[in-house]
Amino acid sequence: MNNTAFKGDKYSLYCKEHSAEFSSELSNSASAALRGWFGRSGAILLALSTLINYSDALARGNPYAGYMLFTYAIPIILLALYPALTIASPVLNKRSPLVLDFLSFAGLMGFCAVLYIFFLGTTSEGDLQELSNSIIGQISFILMLGTAFSYKAVYLYTFLRNIIFTMTVAAATNAIGAVANQLYFILLVQGILGGTMVSWVFFDAVRTRFYLKSTDADTRQHLYNQLSKLVYPHQLERIKLGDELENTMPLKEGKAIINVFDVQKSGEIRHERTQDFFMGIFQSFLQICMKGYEHNPLRSRAFRLKETGDGFISAVGYPFLPVDSRSLADSAVATALTMFEAFNDEVEKFNYSRPIKGAMGLAYNSVQGTFQSGGIRSYDLFGDALIQAAKYEELRKQPVLWDIFCEHASEMGLKNFNILIVQEFVYNSLSPSYRELFTEIDLTDKRLVEKDFQLMYDNEAKYIYFQVLK
Repeated sequence: MNNTAFKGDKYSLYCKEHSAEFSSELSNSASAALRGWFGRSGAILLALSTLINYSDALARGNPYAGYMLFTYAIPIILLALYPALTIASPVLNKRSPLVLDFLSFAGLMGFCAVLYIFFLGTTSEGDLQELSNSIIGQISFILMLGTAFSYKAVYLYTFLRNIIFTMTVAAATNAIGAVANQLYFILLVQGILGGTMVSWVFFDAVRTRFYLKSTDADTRQHLYNQLSKLVYPHQLERIKLGDELENTMPLKEGKAIINVFDVQKSGEIRHERTQDFFMGIFQSFLQICMKGYEHNPLRSRAFRLKETGDGFISAVGYPFLPVDSRSLADSAVATALTMFEAFNDEVEKFNYSRPIKGAMGLAYNSVQGTFQSGGIRSYDLFGDALIQAAKYEELRKQPVLWDIFCEHASEMGLKNFNILIVQEFVYNSLSPSYRELFTEIDLTDKRLVEKDFQLMYDNEAKYIYFQVLK
């Protein structure tokens, strides 16, 4: 009992908090009912009642029998024309609860008109008594039927409406000669109580349906919003259309330039907002990657592959096509330079006491997409390009190469610097304007040979190219 009351309070509170949406839902439901089987059934029932009453009046020799054909004319015509009227005037949909109230009232007044015609054509005392008994037998059901359905957002309004309808029917039937005895009033009370109970059950069902429908929609929207944090928009659209997650991203082997970024000496950063600093960098990089994103065909400036604590890995050319017509190498270097600009902006906002610099490695080779075989099916890339790009970024950790980098930076007047290291294959694919940005290191340089330097995972390379940036 307490649980039921609690649910009722929950539904009531929710409907109050969302009164505008609840009213709109009720209007749509009332309009759909009037245009659907409910309205058609009501029109047919009133038409049959009209024919039966007309036939009965004729059989009784009632001289006013012809008027019986017009007693329910207004509600019948309105129900028949309502679909067309809503097309001609869509605003009528918003007023559909009032239209339903008018139809209920018109139906009750039509019943009173039927009684009036029967009474008007009755001459003998016996026929009058028989008719009165017939009225007493019908009034309870007719009143309950006329007050049972309502689409008002506040039930108090429905209850007040039912009282007005009952008082009007009581006054009308009494004015036309109905017997105002004790049984008659008991049946009136039964009619309004029965209609009130039915209308309350109907209202509670509508309210419950609205709550469940709305909260279910809210839940679905919440799930959609959370899922959008895990997959790309085009994946969401394909999943909504019934496609499997594994079919929403490319899985065949392709070629790409992988960009591996890392913050130099990140382990030495001591600050209470270090995590926020890294998140700011990655968010800026993601925005750069997503620039120009579209899904037909699938393309963007770069594909964010993963974040690795203080690092960021992205791919240009796979699984997303580049957004411009430049060579893949030009697009990758342009994206890398833009990322360094964003990184410097984040460093400036961080306002650390010592310089913070980053490093990137670019390498071109084969890659392939895959979804994890079990558990959470996250999308990933594997292939030689990822391994080589990581190794190129880590070249800064080789003492002999770091000395060369520092020497070049010193010539530029830089003590601390960002560094971009690219594979020979990437460099050779660049346009002349981008090649001019890089400095070449011959792997046969005596300084490297003396240190027995070996470039792993790219045995065919003869040169390394780097760019020092502020």
